[in-house]
Amino acid sequence: MRPELTLIELLTDQAAVLDGLTPAEYARRPESHPCTVGQQVRHCLDHVTAVLEGAVTGRIDYETRERGSVVETDPVAAIGAMKRLAGRIAALRHADLDRPVRVVERVSPVREPVESGSTLGRELAFVTSHTTHHNALIAVMARSIGQTVPERFGYGASTIVFLDRPACAR
Repeated sequence: MRPELTLIELLTDQAAVLDGLTPAEYARRPESHPCTVGQQVRHCLDHVTAVLEGAVTGRIDYETRERGSVVETDPVAAIGAMKRLAGRIAALRHADLDRPVRVVERVSPVREPVESGSTLGRELAFVTSHTTHHNALIAVMARSIGQTVPERFGYGASTIVFLDRPACAR
């Protein structure tokens, strides 16, 4: 399993989509969406950062967020952050993926966050899936303001495998 390589690819694809947005488009809240493209991106990068910090500390805290940062309003700053994070992901050793970590995550708005055990590799796989999901939302939002987005940007891996099968095998 090499989720870290897929996550780097997703961040690279995300950066390519952002490269076509002006700061005003990036920070605009479309009428049909509760947040901006920038807020979606910042949310994804917060999760990637949490995993990378957990690779060092052994504790991944998905509740630590940087809401309101420049990454939410400036696509150039977001692309720079993606590149820095991709470099940190690339520096992970494959042997580290089996290392146990503790994970903190809020699963209910009325209860305290839960803490559970996992592995660094499992959490990289989760953040990869999470980023894919948010890329799908970013695609819809970017298209709603006239931005061209690659056809399969935001598609899950299983969906792509299904779509690539011959029609008779589906």
